[in-house]
Amino acid sequence: MGRKVKLSRDDWINAASHWVAASGVATLAVEPLARQLGVTKGGFYWCFASRDELLQAVLARWEAQGTQNIIHLVAQLPDARSQAEELIRLVVRTVEPQDSGPTPAVRMQYALWGASHDPLVAPVVERVTAARVAFLVQVLQQAGLSAEVAVQRATLAYAAYVGMVLLRATQGNSDAAGLSREGLIDAYITMLLAPPPDAPPSQASRRRGSTVRRPR
Repeated sequence: MGRKVKLSRDDWINAASHWVAASGVATLAVEPLARQLGVTKGGFYWCFASRDELLQAVLARWEAQGTQNIIHLVAQLPDARSQAEELIRLVVRTVEPQDSGPTPAVRMQYALWGASHDPLVAPVVERVTAARVAFLVQVLQQAGLSAEVAVQRATLAYAAYVGMVLLRATQGNSDAAGLSREGLIDAYITMLLAPPPDAPPSQASRRRGSTVRRPR
């Protein structure tokens, strides 16, 4: 029997987030979650009206922490190159292998993509994807790339991120050879910021005059 203690909204959101990352959206339910926490489910209804309201809170936190907060942080940096490099560094950190397996960010992202048919999950995932790609396009245009090239590279970069998440979530560390943090950062920087082959001479010259700085 669960303990009669009152947990906060944050307690329930934290527990539900871990549950979703570990077991998927479809398995999230109030009673087993309360049992895992060792409390009665009655206390849940002091914080949330339903399981769906809890899931919406989980999704809102994921969107804020994994997208909105990162965009706000990166946008404060003084120039486009710094913004691109910091964004790459933060993304690589989320997919970097751990001894214990995939990172929580990878587990959550994989779980939400797997639930893209869910009417509560789908619009959030779509909004997050659009926001991430749009911000990267903005950064690349500010770095001097044309709108067309910026869209192409942002789309390819996000596709590479999707692939890396899938590899980490399904294969763990078995694919880690040759994919060190520095290697991934260099690969992303090259893919995103190298001047296009048909860049005008003046633009290409300006870019050749600057070296790619590796973020610390």
